Amino acid sequence: MPKRNLPVLNIQNFKTHFTGQPDFYIKTFQQHKAEHPFVMQPHSHDFYMLMLVTKGTGTHTIELKEYTVKQGSVFFMAPSEAHSWKLSDETQGYILFFNTHFYLMNSKGGNVFDLPLYNPVNKVHAGTLTKKQLPEFIHLMETIKNENIQTSVYQKKILRSYLDIIIQKLALALNINIKSNTAYSTAIIPRLEQLIDKNFIHHSPATFYAEELNMSLQRLNSLTKKTLNKTVADLIQDRMLSEAKRLLAYSTHTISEIAYYLNFNDNAYFTRFFKKSTTLTPEQYRKQIYTTDL
Repeated sequence: MPKRNLPVLNIQNFKTHFTGQPDFYIKTFQQHKAEHPFVMQPHSHDFYMLMLVTKGTGTHTIELKEYTVKQGSVFFMAPSEAHSWKLSDETQGYILFFNTHFYLMNSKGGNVFDLPLYNPVNKVHAGTLTKKQLPEFIHLMETIKNENIQTSVYQKKILRSYLDIIIQKLALALNINIKSNTAYSTAIIPRLEQLIDKNFIHHSPATFYAEELNMSLQRLNSLTKKTLNKTVADLIQDRMLSEAKRLLAYSTHTISEIAYYLNFNDNAYFTRFFKKSTTLTPEQYRKQIYTTDL
């Protein structure tokens, strides 16, 4: 069985001598790249990321979709999402990481998915601030960065408050509207996505996820259709396709090895599955990716 060539990083990979709270990280992009050169290779995270570009050009590819990088670009990533970038040498800005534990500190009934830019129903990966808007967010990032090296007893709570402020202000600046959903559905959907991410390779049937969530498949499908306009089976297929694309794009494994890793009975079955969703065979897709040179 092939190993995933795409590293999955956690915040502890970025700890040097002292970087503030253990579940929170912020640096200028220049510092980040210099101290951790491995980030310039394709990878994914098990935490949330916010990136603000203040200078430079290039491209940032998130989940195999390419975005233009320029002054004012802002990027958002949730756990398990993969990315890579090609940036000019003069690129400057800020990188901020936080994990679920940090966001939910001492929270009762809180949900990280309530955040407008990381809500699975209203998922956003990129936006652009105007020249007029940019100074406010540079100031916020500098303030957060400076707070992160303090040692006050209130540091953690202050950082947590600033995190909410910058995310909510970015949502306003980028005119990101939160889709209306019941509290119940916004609690169930993230749990379902986490279950799928953990079990999709085993081709677990939709009924498995309904049972894990203690509800009927009919009820779960009703929630996913209303919230995401997809059935549970659709979501499982989407995650399988996403992993297949990552392996084709970022690994050197053969098509047979990838099919085996994803638990397809044979190459023909894997090819039919892939072509039905993309209109391309795995070989054609890999050739296309290499041609565009992600």
